[in-house]
Amino acid sequence: MDWNSYVGHSRQRHWFRNAIQSNRLASTFLMVGPDGIGKRTFARLLAKTMLCTGASPSDFAPCCRCETCAQIDAGSHPDLIEIARRPEKTTLVLDQLIGEGEMRMRSGLCYELRMRPYSGRRKIAIIDDADTLNEEGANCLLKTLEEPPPGSLIFLISTSVQRQLPTIRSRCQMARFQALSTEELTLLILRNGLVSEPQQATMIASQAAGSMAQVANWLDEELSSFREELFDHLVQKPLDFAKLAKAVQGNMESVGTESQPRRERLKVILDFALFFYRSAMREGIEIESSGMPRTKASDGGFGRLSALDSQSFVSAIQRCIEAREHLDRMVSPASLIEAWAADLAVISRA
Repeated sequence: MDWNSYVGHSRQRHWFRNAIQSNRLASTFLMVGPDGIGKRTFARLLAKTMLCTGASPSDFAPCCRCETCAQIDAGSHPDLIEIARRPEKTTLVLDQLIGEGEMRMRSGLCYELRMRPYSGRRKIAIIDDADTLNEEGANCLLKTLEEPPPGSLIFLISTSVQRQLPTIRSRCQMARFQALSTEELTLLILRNGLVSEPQQATMIASQAAGSMAQVANWLDEELSSFREELFDHLVQKPLDFAKLAKAVQGNMESVGTESQPRRERLKVILDFALFFYRSAMREGIEIESSGMPRTKASDGGFGRLSALDSQSFVSAIQRCIEAREHLDRMVSPASLIEAWAADLAVISRA
C-alpha cells in the first residue's frame, strides 16, 4: 500500500508531510481515534516513508518496490518493531516491553528499539492497543519515551486520551483521527470486496459509524441475527430488563469461556445499542420536523420509539457509552449487563 491508495485522514497526512519535509518530526506520537479507522495502517505507511531506500522521506512517497518496502508490507523489517495485545490477554504484558525470564531487559520492544538500526536510518516502534497498557507497563515504557534513542520514532495507537496515564500523555505529541466518512467507508467496502453492490455498501457504511471494525460486525451473519433480537427488546415499552439482560448474557457467553472474547462481544452489543438509540432519536426528530403527530408515526422500524422525548434518547445513549467505558475498566460483565439493562428500562418509562 502507498499514500495514493490510502483512504481518509488527508489533514493528518498533510501535517506529517510538512513535519517530515521541515525536519520537525517529533519522536513519539499518541495516535487517538475510534477503532477500525486506519490508524495502524497510517503508522505503517509513515514507517515505510521513513525507511524506504528507494525514495527520500521528504518525498512522502515510498517507492513500494525496494526490499525495505517489501519487508514492511510482510511485517518482517528488522527496524520496524510492532507489538499488540495478545488475543488471550486483557492488557499488553510486561514481557512484550522488556522481555521475560532470563531475557528480561535483554529483549522486548524497549531493548530492540535501542539496538543499532540494520538499515542505518532509524528504529521505529508501533504499539497497538495502547489503551490496554497497565500502570506497570506504562512505567516500564516511560524511560524510553523520556529518552528515546537518537532518530527513533514511536507510535502509540489508542482510542481514548482519557485511557492513557498522564505520564504517557505528557511525553507524546497528540495526533487525533476522526471516523471515516460514509463515502470513504463505502469505497473501502467495495475495494475489499465485502459486498458487490454500491447501494448495499453505502447502506452498510451509513450504519457503521465510520469504522471498518463496525462494518465487519454488521456483515457477520450470527451478529446480524442477534442484532435484530436486541432491537426487538429495546423497542418494547415498557422494556423488560430481565429478558434483555438474559439475551445479552446468552449471546456474550456463546463465544466461549475465555474472558477477553466475551468482553469483545459485549462491546459489539453495546455498539449496536448505541446505533439503535441514535437512529431512533434521529427518526423521532425527522418525524417531529415533518409535522406528523408522533402518535401517528409509522409503527415500523425505530418509529415505534418516537414517543420518547429527546432527553430520554440522550440518557439512553449516555448510559450505553458509560457501560462501554466501564467494560474497559474491567468491571464484571455480568454485573454491568444487569445494571445497564435495568437503567434502560427506567429510561424507557420516561
